[in-house]
Amino acid sequence: MRRKSTSLISLEITSLGVDVPLIDVTQERRLQRLLHSCGHNSHTHLYYLGDKKWFWDSKHEACIVYRSLGNRSIALGDPLGKPEAIPRVIGQFMDHCRAHGHIPAFYQAKSSCLPLYKQHGLHYAKIGEEAQVDLAKFHLHGKAWLKLRGRINKLKRTGFSFEVLLPPFEDRFLSRLHAISEEWLGQRKEKSFSVGSFSRAYVKRFPVAVLIGPDGEYEAFASLGGDPPSCLSDSREPAVTRQITVDLMRYTKACPHGAMDVLFASLFMWAQEQRYDFCSLGMAPLANVNDLLFAKWVYKYGNKFYNFKGLYDYKNKFAPAWQDVYLVYPPSVLPVTLTVLMLMIHTASGTRKPAKDKMLSNFVS
Repeated sequence: MRRKSTSLISLEITSLGVDVPLIDVTQERRLQRLLHSCGHNSHTHLYYLGDKKWFWDSKHEACIVYRSLGNRSIALGDPLGKPEAIPRVIGQFMDHCRAHGHIPAFYQAKSSCLPLYKQHGLHYAKIGEEAQVDLAKFHLHGKAWLKLRGRINKLKRTGFSFEVLLPPFEDRFLSRLHAISEEWLGQRKEKSFSVGSFSRAYVKRFPVAVLIGPDGEYEAFASLGGDPPSCLSDSREPAVTRQITVDLMRYTKACPHGAMDVLFASLFMWAQEQRYDFCSLGMAPLANVNDLLFAKWVYKYGNKFYNFKGLYDYKNKFAPAWQDVYLVYPPSVLPVTLTVLMLMIHTASGTRKPAKDKMLSNFVS
């Protein structure tokens, strides 16, 4: 049981105490130096899921994270690195794939790198949009936010409160997050690759926003990727945009309706105090896709299996700017690449049996 907090939007930062182990000391330090100079993007927290390889350019100035299945190697997002190193790491990754007989692709690429991919003969297609909340413009004033203000006040009256906790974390806190996660999942299975999945080793690396119930127990949480809070970060070149990304979002049945809306609004205001520029809510798959007939069909008729429209509408209520995201791929391989990508996303790291892996590899080779 946890002490009761006195304010719903307390914008409080609390630190709990246990050491966080590193994945690989050399690569971790190299990545941290790169993040310090270049800043985070909406995917960098997913580098630590444990289901991807890290590919570095020859000067260790840029990095691509990717996963291979069969003869496909799919990178998550655009390369991270110094601007002058991005063309080099793309070219070297393409060479690496050719040397190993693999077909490359880039999932959730942004428009800024499309000309570089095109130079290597790759095609691209829009596969969704990413929601980016401009924190300088976010507020809760006016009629448009009346309902959300009402929810905040209602939860406050009933004894709910909000905090952001920073690692290292105690085991009992991680155990509570795991219990919330298991209740939220129910019979569903974790995804991977482009979305976070719960494990203690993964979650304990990042700040966690929590809603605390009237009895002082944690009832909802969102893990936070991106740049560290200003209270923990040292000086950095002002040209680097500071971004935070919402990763896992989970809650118990004890949470009243609209509790996650309150958590998000509270998080945005906390992020404003921490001098973040943007908060990414992640991608809405297939949103406003016009150039893939198959994708438009799935979006229209596949909602009973995956609530594409509901996800877009939920994120859109926070008035984000929407950025196009793309799948980049070689000519004539789109259908199989999409199949492999879906297998990667719907297979949590470490859960697939080797025999089945072999079967899948034969299928996509």
